[in-house]
Amino acid sequence: MKILASLCFVLGTACSSYSPDLGQVPFACGMSDPKCPDGYDCVPLGGAGQMVCARAGGTAPDGGDNGQCADDSNLEPNNDVAHAYMINSLPAGGLKLAGLSICPAGDKDTYELAAAQGQTLEADIDFDPSQAALTVNLISSSGVTTAPGQPNGSGKAKAALVGTQSGMQYVQVLVSPTAGSMTTNGNYKLTLTLM
Repeated sequence: MKILASLCFVLGTACSSYSPDLGQVPFACGMSDPKCPDGYDCVPLGGAGQMVCARAGGTAPDGGDNGQCADDSNLEPNNDVAHAYMINSLPAGGLKLAGLSICPAGDKDTYELAAAQGQTLEADIDFDPSQAALTVNLISSSGVTTAPGQPNGSGKAKAALVGTQSGMQYVQVLVSPTAGSMTTNGNYKLTLTLM
């Protein structure tokens, strides 16, 4: 009987599709202890007091709807070139994205798109100037700024790169280094154009 039980245990384990890895996607914390499964901590999401389980030692993903920030969590994580959100193609009139946010503090949103040799890439953002002062930069695959963003009116910034190299181009939205003591969270709209 002991041998049969051991054999069932071995076969059951070998055939099980169960995995203790619940992935990076956060989920709500439980109401009583333990609030999260082993290997996960209950951490705040954004600034509104919502608590989610995230991998131990990690942080909650950014962009969650916390009452102040637009919920762009379906694009996250996209803080750097390695995790840039891929835009497959741009329509003739450009691509307009709305409901985006730089949230929480330190967040950056990076987008990747392909350009042909000699095209001009323009990235424009519209943001609420009463929130964070944002900017948009065009950056290289190594994260170096190739075209810094410039203010383009109240609550607007623009970056343009004339004569792109063929291949992947990167657009990054972040809090402007000139923001000073303003809030570090802000919602924005992004328009990308290739000509």
